[in-house]
Amino acid sequence: MGAWRNAPESTAPVRGVVGRAGTGSVFDLHRWAPSPDAARFVEHFWSVSWDRRTEGPFESTVITFPAMHITREWGDDDVRHGVSLPNTLVHGVVPQVFRTTISGRGSVVGARFHTGGFTARFGRDAADLTGRVVPVDDELFGAPIVLDDDVASAGAALDSAVGAFAGEPDATYRALTPLLDRMREDATLHRVEQVMAHAPWSTRTTQRVFRRYVGVPVKWVLCRYRLQQAALEIESTPGIDFADLAVRLGWYDQAHFSNDFRAMLGWTPGEYAGRFGG
Repeated sequence: MGAWRNAPESTAPVRGVVGRAGTGSVFDLHRWAPSPDAARFVEHFWSVSWDRRTEGPFESTVITFPAMHITREWGDDDVRHGVSLPNTLVHGVVPQVFRTTISGRGSVVGARFHTGGFTARFGRDAADLTGRVVPVDDELFGAPIVLDDDVASAGAALDSAVGAFAGEPDATYRALTPLLDRMREDATLHRVEQVMAHAPWSTRTTQRVFRRYVGVPVKWVLCRYRLQQAALEIESTPGIDFADLAVRLGWYDQAHFSNDFRAMLGWTPGEYAGRFGG
């Protein structure tokens, strides 16, 4: 496992984290690299810890990536995400945004899988878990997994358990990964047909692969990356031109952009800038 005892991450705007500049005093966020064995499936490990006993509850919002997580969670609250604590959980892809209220004292240690990595590691359809948070069952790792309520211990044990996979990841996952990387990094990809020009499969097969490995359609992934980038630029750029932003990120006009943005977050771009803008 990579060194986890690094300093908490900067509170500069971060892609996917809503209002990161205002959360530095709310919780401590750490990320660290997986071991080589776990890195075949896991992008990074992370932990969040908080103590809100004197400040009161805080609602945290994340514009999630199309990625699945396994977490170990504990704290003063007896129930989180509708399940009892302490617990080890699987988080499917979140269709809207991830909102959770943190209160008292608590911690979470998590593995964020590469998009498609959860299915490649465990053989389970991602679509069956989309929008769900469920306890890890005994069959997931082939035997019950025991994680301590301690960041370092839980992180190391989770890294070891995920990395304990004989053989190589399957061919579909290996072919999917570069396509997903292009979708994430290539700002010129705005439409499904553009993605299909780079896909190693037919349109029908590609959509089937996305259902099984990603849990959401190709169009959803494209839109989510654009909305993440839009929120990041609004937080980072004072006085940003929304019409220009909409065109650069592939919307037909500012109205369509505003509608999509509000549908996801509940705020218009202007309202978001007023709350979290640089």
